[in-house]
Amino acid sequence: MPPPTFKRNKESEFKMLGIQKVSIHADNGKPRMAVIDTPVPVQNSPRKALAALSENAPHPPTPHRRAPPPPKMSVLETATATAGASTTKTKRKRTHVIINNKVFTQMGKIGKGGSSDVYRVMAENYKTFALKKVHLADCDESAVRGYKGEIDLLKRLENVDRVVRLFDWELNEQTQSLSVLMEMGESDLNRILQLRLGAVDARFDISFTRFYWKEMLECVQAVHAHDIVHSDLKPANFLLVQGRLKLIDFGIANAIEVDHTVNVHRDSHVGTPNYMSPESITDTNAAVPGSDNANKLQSDGRAAKMMKLGKPSDVWSLGCILYQMTYGRPPFAHIANQISRILAITNPSIAISFPATGIGAVTLPPGLKATLRRCLQRDPAARPSIDTMLNGRDAFLDPDAVERGVVISEELLGQIIGRVVERCGDQRKGFPTSEEVRQYPASFMNKIREMVEKG
Repeated sequence: MPPPTFKRNKESEFKMLGIQKVSIHADNGKPRMAVIDTPVPVQNSPRKALAALSENAPHPPTPHRRAPPPPKMSVLETATATAGASTTKTKRKRTHVIINNKVFTQMGKIGKGGSSDVYRVMAENYKTFALKKVHLADCDESAVRGYKGEIDLLKRLENVDRVVRLFDWELNEQTQSLSVLMEMGESDLNRILQLRLGAVDARFDISFTRFYWKEMLECVQAVHAHDIVHSDLKPANFLLVQGRLKLIDFGIANAIEVDHTVNVHRDSHVGTPNYMSPESITDTNAAVPGSDNANKLQSDGRAAKMMKLGKPSDVWSLGCILYQMTYGRPPFAHIANQISRILAITNPSIAISFPATGIGAVTLPPGLKATLRRCLQRDPAARPSIDTMLNGRDAFLDPDAVERGVVISEELLGQIIGRVVERCGDQRKGFPTSEEVRQYPASFMNKIREMVEKG
């Protein structure tokens, strides 16, 4: 049936339905239309049923089109792409800092320590730097002196390749803040050791240890050449810059007055306990009770303290780092209580253990253990200097030096002893003469070198 809104045109003919309109005459002689049923055309194909109307919407729901397949992505794009709502790009507000009228864009915080924060900043030429911002309002007087002293030492060492470079600095009196712009590094030795030694299958690697040990020695040697004692050597203060280590954090470093003494005198205990030398903890004024130094008093009436530090103090700290690289921890880190740990460092009756195996039960070379024992002596005068360990004749750094001979295995040594016994027992040649015995060392060494080279 036609819908109720359909209106017929009385004047038109039903040509579409093939039916002519019928006219009849009324009694008054005027024509009028006869009411007839309008036939419904027959459809050749059945119509599809309409979809049900939604109860909440006045119109039928819009049909959903099938989503197109996602675009193909590379392995890198898949690994770096974000999902969900996080894919929406939002404009991040960058913070700009100004140092001596130069604008830098702050890229994010990379470190924090005490009252200072370290940020990664980018200059207008897109080069990145490390910005150390110190809140002086949170520092005491000694800390402020330390930060100012660090700037003076970095300016003094600006041409030393093994020291992080200082580019600029600014002191803001209004905000009570100090901004120090320095060289940017990729990582530090502490993070490298955490990844290396913290792995499940961690093992002592002599090549890795020897490389970074030499890098640390060269860093400290460059500082000692300018008669400066760092006093706070630890893995976090060795910065990795383009594959080489550089020293950072000279906040408590001091220059030695070579005209009067070879030591630095300090009135407080400063440093990291795991790497502090015994002399950096021991009060020299209290060492001799009957001396004049023992009677010195401070302005508040307390006994004055004085720690006497020198270059051997840095050697002890380096030995602690080497011990950590070998055994997985510093020599006194197994003592949980910090006070007990400090007392153990200064107590000569507590011996430092040097096991025969390192991390992963790897047998250690004798040269490494000899270097550890020499660096970790409580007597500063007995420790070797940095120059001595870098002179090319060190048993650990240069095991194949000509002056120290060659490394032989137990099997090869057994063959040598067997030949000596066989020669002594040869009755035809007789017992070796004195001249023949004197020639034995050079002869055997040449023979050992040939056997080692042939494998």
